Amino acid sequence: MLVGRYTVLLDANVMHPSIVRGALLWFAASRLFRPLWSEAILAEWEESLRRRFPDLAADHFQRQRAYMGSFGEALVEGYEPLMPALTLPDPKDVHVLAAAIHGRADAIVTYNLKDFPVEVAARHGIEVKHPDDFIVNVIDLDTAKALTAIGSQRRQFRNPVVTAEDYLDRFRKSGLVQASHRLQPLAELF
Repeated sequence: MLVGRYTVLLDANVMHPSIVRGALLWFAASRLFRPLWSEAILAEWEESLRRRFPDLAADHFQRQRAYMGSFGEALVEGYEPLMPALTLPDPKDVHVLAAAIHGRADAIVTYNLKDFPVEVAARHGIEVKHPDDFIVNVIDLDTAKALTAIGSQRRQFRNPVVTAEDYLDRFRKSGLVQASHRLQPLAELF
């Protein structure tokens, strides 16, 4: 993985919980990797969040999309012609693989590893990574930059204030157990 050049398609399921989305976007803003997503992925993320939190303000998505729009060429378009030739265990995920291929992603980061068989993704030069593994890789490749990004994200939480331990607890609850473990001895640095 080349820091700042590694291109990653983020699946909708890593867009929430917000602690995971936030960490990934702070890493991307720090040029630790280049993010990709499609309109279909963003729509899936929105729909899922609206089901879980029906009272969420409409402007929440507008703000998030505006921020995500600041990532320049992150939005992958024109991948649809690839879809008929692709087969995955869950046909609803074909658009994700097609967007990754068209966007020339090095990896897809998803919680649903079983839906993206390694051999299928590898045929297209794509790795499939769990967000926990991916975040650990990012931390290991450029620890100083990763800690700065995590510290920036943590300090955004003001009501209530989130301590480093609270932050790591949120990581653990979001399935980022290895990342939390890796960051624990560095907690005073972020």
